[in-house]
Amino acid sequence: MELYIIRHGKTDWNKECRFQGAQDIPLNEEGREAARRLGERLKDTHFDKVFSSPLSRAYETACIVLKQTVVPEPVEGPVKNDLLKEISFGEMEGVPFDEWMNTDNPRKYFFEKPGLYVPPKGGETFESGIERTGKFVHTVLEPIYKEKPNARIMIVAHGAILAALMSYLENRGVENFWGNGLKGNCEETIYTYDGKVWKLASEEKAQENPYMKIVAKDAHDSAERTVKVLKSGGVVIIPTDTVYGFSGLAVPEPVEGQGTRERIRAIKGRSETKPMIQLIACPEDLAKYTGDNVPENLLSKWPGALTIIVNDKRGGTTAFRCPGDEWLRHVIADCGAPIYSTSVNRSGQPVIDEEAAIIKEFTNEVDLIIKDGDKKGAKPSTIVSITDGQIKVLRQGDVTI
Repeated sequence: MELYIIRHGKTDWNKECRFQGAQDIPLNEEGREAARRLGERLKDTHFDKVFSSPLSRAYETACIVLKQTVVPEPVEGPVKNDLLKEISFGEMEGVPFDEWMNTDNPRKYFFEKPGLYVPPKGGETFESGIERTGKFVHTVLEPIYKEKPNARIMIVAHGAILAALMSYLENRGVENFWGNGLKGNCEETIYTYDGKVWKLASEEKAQENPYMKIVAKDAHDSAERTVKVLKSGGVVIIPTDTVYGFSGLAVPEPVEGQGTRERIRAIKGRSETKPMIQLIACPEDLAKYTGDNVPENLLSKWPGALTIIVNDKRGGTTAFRCPGDEWLRHVIADCGAPIYSTSVNRSGQPVIDEEAAIIKEFTNEVDLIIKDGDKKGAKPSTIVSITDGQIKVLRQGDVTI
């Protein structure tokens, strides 16, 4: 017997990295399109039975996939089974992941140390999830094998309950509850059963867990994690002393079109051609990059929301800012090089100043997002140029010149 295990398509709460649990959150259009693509990929695969969680995001995914399947015999529609319902997160359902994790409560071990995880009030334990998926195996799947040993079964459910099911099939227990990682939306994993043993036959490469990309700025390791991602060549959305910005390490691009700067431009939109500001850790660092005589009345505004365009020793002109935010200066200093900063938005669109909107729009395109609340009404930096020896105010922002 073959068993195809599939996680439902995306919902808005998935995009916002909120814990859904038993809440009945519907698919969004991205989730439906992913389900259609999965159905197209499986269109020649015949399923004898299809089971689904009763929650609409899983059931609709199963219906879309099944509709795409082209086989000689029609398959019975998805059968809802309560044993496949997502693990409940109790009173914490709907909470963003960083709020879930930024605590001393043992719920924080959810992903990283599942053996120590204790659910919020009203929630279900991992042990309970494994127990009820085991019941599904014994009461639903194994009887099908006895009737039709070569049957092919599809299950569509949720991230945590599918981890529980796979933990049961592989007999790995809660300490290794997540196995190779959280299943991606509309990814399939295939097991075989010979009447005695369940064996993993095929599993898509685990994707980076999107829930681990969201970190509160006041988390104890937020600066350390930011530096690690930046130094590895990643793109991070960082709150600055003005607005949120896309950031990457400002070092020579390894291959034309493949560096951090080009990746940021690709995220913003291919038409994006504006030069990016480079943030430095302290005012004295500016002398490393320019031979211009920077007036003292400008340097005295640093750290702060003032951007100074200078002639760059490396060629051309560059806009630098020493930000007023101490946390950010610490990150830059630990990186050992300036970092790019450009507003968080698509090219030609307004700057996004709400953290929930940023998370929803860009989680899957960047490597890390540092949350620090909304930035509504934040003034942009003042921009001046001294490239011709004169102070020219190009944009009057938060700092008066």
